[in-house]
Amino acid sequence: MDLHFRKCALFIQLFLTVSIVSSISSCGGTRGKDLQSKQEEAAQAQARTAEKSALLALLPDERDVSGWRRSAETRFFLPDNLWEYINGGAEGYLVFGFRGVATADYENEQAGQQAVIDIYLMANDLCGFGIYASERSYDAMYLDLGAQGYLTANALHLYHGPYYIKLTSFEEGKEVGGQLKALAEVILAGIDGDPQVPSELEVFPRDGLVANSERYLAQDVLGQSELKNGFTAEYKLAETEFKLFFILHDDLGSASHSFESYKDFMKKYGENLQEHEDEGVRWFFSDDSYYGKVITEQTGKAVLGILGAPDAEIVNEYLRLIRDKLISMGLV
Repeated sequence: MDLHFRKCALFIQLFLTVSIVSSISSCGGTRGKDLQSKQEEAAQAQARTAEKSALLALLPDERDVSGWRRSAETRFFLPDNLWEYINGGAEGYLVFGFRGVATADYENEQAGQQAVIDIYLMANDLCGFGIYASERSYDAMYLDLGAQGYLTANALHLYHGPYYIKLTSFEEGKEVGGQLKALAEVILAGIDGDPQVPSELEVFPRDGLVANSERYLAQDVLGQSELKNGFTAEYKLAETEFKLFFILHDDLGSASHSFESYKDFMKKYGENLQEHEDEGVRWFFSDDSYYGKVITEQTGKAVLGILGAPDAEIVNEYLRLIRDKLISMGLV
């Protein structure tokens, strides 16, 4: 089955799954609700089956890429058994809405190489970036693959929408990178849509931004369990290093809760906390033993701040820049 046929078959399968889900209607009475529940469960099961088939179909075979062949049976893991594959690391994937991973071993006898391909499906595009960014290195060799990719001595990592793709070789060397890139290009050819970097990253000012330091945190922003859906980036201006962050919320109440939660934490564990309100904007600053000086404010539905910048001019300028960008993008 060639790559084009597989993509068409997957489209049909996914279309049928969506049709089943959308055809379910509510019925009156307990009996009707039980029937609807069973129909919904069946539709969800079929959707999971479709996702599994889509992931497995992305794994290359010998007809897709010259020289490589699968050397073992494919494997597939879901959220409830991911620990069997990456014991100790599964939780880091689950927080980003992990849905499934297809993996297989490969061998290239002519090149004398072996490799493992992992294709992870996350909850959405943002979570695909989130798990990728959590594992990337600042100083890796970056490639124009998918939305972004990077190469190490024996591995290639990239993301494309909700997909996080890892190719790992048992050998090292320049030729290894070329072989892994060829495999990656075959996988990407089977994924529809243009790869996009999350638009939220545009909020971060460019001046002083440490390349590839941006992160998305689905939860535990700044190590706080109450803070979710946050973005961070690191900066360096001359000898001054600091971090910017912003947290997005659906409504003002949720933003206020996050702001108060972080303020209460700093009251308990920080020092010299002072609260202020200027022109309707609430903010506080405090000294933190890890981050240094912390300035945090709530602007509409966003909570934002700067960590570790001792200079008042830098603090004011960067908070203004990030605040203005959030407003212009309609994120507050």
